[in-house]
Amino acid sequence: MNKTTAPEYLSLKRILLVALIISLGFHVIMMLSFFFGDSLFANEIVKAMHPQHFHIGRFLYFTSTRFFMTFLILVYNRMILSYSFKYKYNELGLIVLGSLIITAVLGIGFVYTRAALLPVHPDPEMMYNIMRDSLVRDLTMAAMVLLVVQLLRSQYYQKKIAVENESLRSQNILTRFEALKSQLDPHFLFNSLNTLQSLIETDNEKAEIYLQQLSSVLRYTLQNKEVINLEDELRCVQDYCDMMQIRYGENLKFEFNIDPKYHGYKILPLALQSLIENAVKHNVISSKQPLVVTIATAEGWVSVSNPIQAKTTPEKGNGIGLVNLSERYRLKWNTDVEITNDGSTFCVKLPLIKNE
Repeated sequence: MNKTTAPEYLSLKRILLVALIISLGFHVIMMLSFFFGDSLFANEIVKAMHPQHFHIGRFLYFTSTRFFMTFLILVYNRMILSYSFKYKYNELGLIVLGSLIITAVLGIGFVYTRAALLPVHPDPEMMYNIMRDSLVRDLTMAAMVLLVVQLLRSQYYQKKIAVENESLRSQNILTRFEALKSQLDPHFLFNSLNTLQSLIETDNEKAEIYLQQLSSVLRYTLQNKEVINLEDELRCVQDYCDMMQIRYGENLKFEFNIDPKYHGYKILPLALQSLIENAVKHNVISSKQPLVVTIATAEGWVSVSNPIQAKTTPEKGNGIGLVNLSERYRLKWNTDVEITNDGSTFCVKLPLIKNE
């Protein structure tokens, strides 16, 4: 059990308003039932004890005491809901048990207080009937309070999920747009076409393979999916890596250590490709300093790591890098991306999601 912030849907202002509405509304219903029909919560003995006419003092007493009871139950619920529990039934059990205890203790206390204020003390049988009917009323009201809390909670999380889904869709649209823009950037196309032209002049077969890989990368960028299997992402990543190796030759190498059991796990589209792009973009790649990028899976994660060979003049990014990727994972699956930099190796680990 860990302490978190108090739930927004149970602010103190809202608690006061809900407690007032429930206590007033519940007591008005009880009065109407008492005066105009067979009472649901008072037997004939109790009805005979109280004349059937409106008494402002009695109304204020019952309303104020039930307001206090409702307020305490709501505050208790707010306190319990401000903790995170490993198991939800522990949370529900504490809420129900605590609410029942508060209701019983205050209900019994209010009955004895009112009995003490009466000019004639009720006999034991009548006291028993009053106590029983009072507890039935109070427990019914407590059930209404718990129901209202759950309705407020459900409404809050429905709105929160809707907002997060909309934010995720917006992030995905931005990512696809920026990725496409990056792929269609004149510098990218210039390098790709130069490489292709050189291959056409020297090796037509390799030029055809290179063109197919470029087409595959661009086509993958244009897809409209929120999540994708790791296997499909790796297929495009392999095409991209092959293109980069053709461009940089032996100066750039990629090592894939992928366990096939993770092929069906989910990942965000373009996640691995963007990490590999960053590694190629921000590190020196030369015959004196060849770059090795490793893509591996382990313990439910897929990682992209490389030795740090920072360029003297860092290239400017497009502003949607690791921060954007981390935010997308948080919104989609409420998980974090792990980023480590020990001074010699840079590594980014992405969680693999077993079930969508």
